[in-house]
Parts: sequence; structure tokens; C-alpha cells
Amino acid sequence: MFILERLDFLIEYLLKENEEIRIDRIPTDIADKKNLWRSLCNIRDAKPISQEYVKIEREYLQEELGNKKITKIEDIKTISDTIKESNLENKDKICLWKGDITLLKIDAIVNAGNSQGLGCFIPCHKCIDNQINTYAGVSLRLECNEIMKEKNYYLHTGKSFITKGYSLPSKYIIHTVGPIIQTQVTEKEELQLINCYTSSLELALQNEIRTIAFPCISTGEFRFPKEEACRLAISAVENFLQEHKESFDKIVFNVYGEEDYKIYERNIKQSGTNKESN
Repeated sequence: MFILERLDFLIEYLLKENEEIRIDRIPTDIADKKNLWRSLCNIRDAKPISQEYVKIEREYLQEELGNKKITKIEDIKTISDTIKESNLENKDKICLWKGDITLLKIDAIVNAGNSQGLGCFIPCHKCIDNQINTYAGVSLRLECNEIMKEKNYYLHTGKSFITKGYSLPSKYIIHTVGPIIQTQVTEKEELQLINCYTSSLELALQNEIRTIAFPCISTGEFRFPKEEACRLAISAVENFLQEHKESFDKIVFNVYGEEDYKIYERNIKQSGTNKESN
């Protein structure tokens, strides 16, 4: 089955099971087909699905993945090699990498999700939660649903849970929910953001995960100021590694844009300097 045939099957299946959706015609352009399939996946409830669909979706996603550039964690250098002037205590474990976290071959990636814990339901939304759920496949939302049932569909801010990575290159996904900033950042919200990193690292520790990548949690739709969020993220990881350094090989701060990269680079250079001068 070719990629267009797979897409047509996936689209037709999702349209058939949801009779409330009405479209005039299925697009012929492959990019439009991909967006339609993604939209249908994004809005789909966490309900049972046929094994045939899961199989063909996995084949489609794996073929798509094969046409993209995968980054292996072994190819990402630590701060000790890339920002030599940094005084981070654990610069031989911490990395800064700009790229697509859904294309990272690593033990675990962290998903900055929402309190419902089922992924983003907005069609083709640009948030990381949407991207991860899209390219992991529908099986991810089904596993999240089983976990969130036990939590009454509410994940407390700063808490985390773990799932398989499914069609992503990463073995696992650790889902966490960061604080939403309304006006000024409070001390409580600072602690909640720190807990996102700490609870994720604790889960990694429990599951013998030695390499993990964090996005910039809460700095997008949740409006946490980027500079402050970066400082708290670095501090949280550094503090955790003080007791658990030998349990990890690499911890990656993953950024998408140049602005975020410069913020992390600047703070990584500055981290530890005050401690040194004292």
C-alpha cells in the first residue's frame, strides 16, 4: 500500500466513524490530505479503534518518519563541548539542542500537555502537545485515557505521567502540565514549573531512562516569561543531578527557535558564575 492509499484509508475510516463531520470532498493534494488526516486525529475522542487502522497508521507514520531527518541523542553534544565558558556543575550531562523533539531518537521526550492529559484537540494546532500526539499516533491518546481515568481526568500542575512513544523515535513520552500565567508570576507558579522538571526526572529515574529531552515548558500558550522559565529549568535540572548524576547520560534542553536558543545559551553561560565569584 502506497502513502496516498494509506492516507485515503485513514481519512475514510475517521470520517465513517464520525457521522457528524461533513466534507464536500476529500482533497487530492497530498499536503491537504495530510492536514485533513491530522485534523481528524486531533478531534477524535479516546475511544476504541480497529487494529487495522492502528497498523496502517503506524505504517504511514513510519514511512513519513523515514523521509525526515532523525537526530540521535549520541550526536547531540553536551555543554562541556559546545559552551566551554559555562560554569554549570553538570555540563558534561546537560545539552542544548535546537530542533524538532518529535524527530529525536532518545529514551524519553517530555510533553508539555494540559490538565486533561489527553492531548490537544484543536485541529492542526502548533503546540507541542498536538505535534507529539499527532505523530505518535492514536494509540497514545488511548493509553493516556487509561491513565487519566484513574486521575479523574485531571493532572495537577507540576505532576507527570509516562507512556510509550509509539510511532515517535523516542521510547517513552513523559507528560507534564505547567502553570498558566494570568498576570505576574507567583512563587507558587515558580515552584509548579520546577516540579514539572523534577517530577519528570523522578519518573525517568524510576523507569531507568538515561536520556531525556525537555521542551520549554509553559512558555508558549501558558505565557510563562521565557527568561525566568529558562533559569528555573536549568536550576531544577542542576539540583536534581546533584543526587542522581550517575543515573543519567544526557539531559537535553530542546528549543525550536533562535530566540529561545539565545535565552538558554545566555543563561547557561551565566549559570554558576555567581557561585564561582563567591
